[in-house]
Formats: sequence, C-alpha cells, structure tokens
Amino acid sequence: MLKIILTAIMAFLLAGCTVASPYVSEFRINPTILDSEVRAQTCNGKTLKVAKAFSSSALMSQNMNYGFGDYKIGSFTESQWAESPNREITSHILKTLQSAGLFKSALISNSKSRSDLVLETNIEEFTQFFSQDQKSSTVKVTISNTLIDAKTNTALRTKTFEQSEKAETLDAEGGVAALNKALSVVLTRQRDWLSGICE
Repeated sequence: MLKIILTAIMAFLLAGCTVASPYVSEFRINPTILDSEVRAQTCNGKTLKVAKAFSSSALMSQNMNYGFGDYKIGSFTESQWAESPNREITSHILKTLQSAGLFKSALISNSKSRSDLVLETNIEEFTQFFSQDQKSSTVKVTISNTLIDAKTNTALRTKTFEQSEKAETLDAEGGVAALNKALSVVLTRQRDWLSGICE
C-alpha cells in the first residue's frame, strides 16, 4: 500500500514540473497577383533566370519579427512562417513571371541552362509595425530589382517597388494578411515593369 502511495506522489510531482510549450501557429506567404494588361510574349526570344533574393538574415528564418515604435524589434513567440520569407518571395516572383508568359522561359537560379537575362531582387522590407501606443499596425513591403545582361554582367535597368497596408487586427494574423496584400501589389508592379523591357 505504501509503495502505491509513493508512486502516486512521485507521478503527481513529476506532472507538476512539466512545462507546456505554447502552440505555434504557422503562416504562409500567398499573394494574389492582380490582373492588368501586360504585354505577353514581349521578350519571347529571351530566357530569364530569377536569382535567389537578397535580404537580411531575419528574413531567411521562419521567425516572425515585428517593429515597435521607432527603433525596437520583437518576435512573435507563438507564430512563425511556414517557410522563410526570402525563399517564399523568390518562389512567388518566379511563379508570377512564368505564368505571365513574358519570356521564352523563366528559370530558377540553380538551373544549369544558360539565360539571356538575370533578375536580382533585394527584399529591403517585409515587416509589420506597431505604433508606439499599440493602437494601430501597418506593414511595409519594399523590393528593389536589377535586371542584368547575363553575357556582359551589365545592369540594364533598376527599379524599387514599395507598398504599405494597414493591418485589420493587431496580431500576427492581421499582419500576415496585410503583408500578403502588400506583396501582391509589389509583385504585380514588378511584372508590369518587366513587361516593357523588350519594347
């Protein structure tokens, strides 16, 4: 009988020492590319390679960071990206250009095929910001682009696109929705810009 009581007490004490880990929500980057009158097949004789986007190290991880006030940076503890923003945004740039049909082909950066053009992108901003009083939240997406002649390694054109959106709710989910909306606008403008390069 004493053995059973001691076992029950030990089980109770061990259960009390267990720390429950908070549930972590994962969010996807899934922009919707807007319709516009792009000049399809504008560069149908040229092949474009989409280089892996440059970005800060923070955008190369699944951590979901936010800005607070003028200088502070924080991280959501119970939310994270399903894939790193750097990887996902590069993937969506490629998908957008492939579906637009502007080039003979649009290739991933590690393709062994040669290309006529290379598109380099730098994700300068992909962040949710909270106001100092924590009563409002906005997001900002800024992506700069450089189109390079693959044969001469010469920069042909450069362009930066940025878009801000207000988050509907003051949490990570509201920020993700706003970031996807802002990214949709940026990628649409990027596609439209590239549609005119071979005219």
